[in-house]
Amino acid sequence: MIVNTKEVEDKNFNITRSAEELRSLSFKDHVCVGCGICENTCPVEAISIGDVAAIVRAGLEIPKLDIDEDKCVLCGMCSGLCPANALNLTIDGESIRDIPAYPSYNSYAEIDDDKCIYCKKCEAACPREAITIARMLPERSNLVTGEIEILEDECVHCGICEEMCPADALSVNRTPGEESIAVDKDKCVYCLVCKKSCPVTAIKAACRICSYGDYDLDAANYVTTGNSFIDDELCIKCGWCEGVCPTEAAKVKKPFEGTIDIKQDVCTVCGSCIDVCPCDALSFPESAGPNMVDNVQKDEQYCIKCGACSKVCPVDAIDVKITDVDYTPIKSKSWIEKFEALKN
Repeated sequence: MIVNTKEVEDKNFNITRSAEELRSLSFKDHVCVGCGICENTCPVEAISIGDVAAIVRAGLEIPKLDIDEDKCVLCGMCSGLCPANALNLTIDGESIRDIPAYPSYNSYAEIDDDKCIYCKKCEAACPREAITIARMLPERSNLVTGEIEILEDECVHCGICEEMCPADALSVNRTPGEESIAVDKDKCVYCLVCKKSCPVTAIKAACRICSYGDYDLDAANYVTTGNSFIDDELCIKCGWCEGVCPTEAAKVKKPFEGTIDIKQDVCTVCGSCIDVCPCDALSFPESAGPNMVDNVQKDEQYCIKCGACSKVCPVDAIDVKITDVDYTPIKSKSWIEKFEALKN
């Protein structure tokens, strides 16, 4: 079992009030993407978002979000609607994400360990560092088989074999009077490079696989095993893991469907949208020459339509539209109105 061991210094607030039940609202700045959904949907207008682009770009030590504690009624809408799980309302110590009566997005990200080959492509691609892959590699000695022998009487301890060995399996001591040579058979892959490079033919080696095939190797010893872990706190369901997975082991369902449009004739190519995009869905094209880039590229496959880019754009060149929101069944009319209000 993998656990997330990353330690993050947060600039958190924690609003707590008690009556018949103890309610507590907490915020994690390093998780917040600055999309402003909480600000736009707060029924009492208690939330305000700062200049996220400046905060992210300059690495300022100020939180992206501020809540007026006198206004906040701890209704939990900001927690329920936050696509990044940066806000969390708990009732008597239990998160509303774990309380069935509270609505939530129908979204997920998962990795099927039965299909996963632990290549770590998802771990490398994840823009939020939310994925950890632990893999246990097979023993090298179980994958190769052969024989190697060094004729001590003929070896001149020149060290050529040691320098040439691609597996660092040979070690040569060239100290006068203390000359020696040793082979680490756990590292040796029987590639025969040492044998071919020895100037005095003092090395005898043979690769059984090359000569006779895999008949004496157990296929069970070839397998790389491991397990995967997705940090739900950091994951924003962007889909990079699914997009790069070579075995279709990763599956992602996003909470929103929609579109993103960049007005290239309006865009000033300042890069603010690229700085704040939590999905790495926006980028500058690779420049083929010394000229500055003149547009911003988008990859809608990995965009979650959170609207953070649109919010920070200083010239309103980005238009993000949410056309559909998938959420669990709700009886509360006020909650339904807030979820539906995300569509634009």
